[in-house]
Amino acid sequence: MKNKLAAPIPSFLKEDVPNLEYSLFKVNLILNAYGENRKPYKIDYHTLMMSYYLWGGSNLEEFCHKQTLSYFLLNPLYDSAEAREAFSLEIREFLSGT
Repeated sequence: MKNKLAAPIPSFLKEDVPNLEYSLFKVNLILNAYGENRKPYKIDYHTLMMSYYLWGGSNLEEFCHKQTLSYFLLNPLYDSAEAREAFSLEIREFLSGT
């Protein structure tokens, strides 16, 4: 029986960037310290739930990745790798129920 390895969670942060620690700090700030009015994105949870239901896919990571890219393509004003990562993590957490 072959052991299945878990696929790594895709990230919008580059690992080879010299200031990766600062990027992680910024993601943490967006997720935990900023209020809803200071975040670089707004999440409509009702629309998110409907999109996930209608998508009908089986891969939550793929859905989160596509939603993140779509959101920041339509809202490029506050786009950054850190904002993308925080947005993706937040919707993944909401949809997975953890």
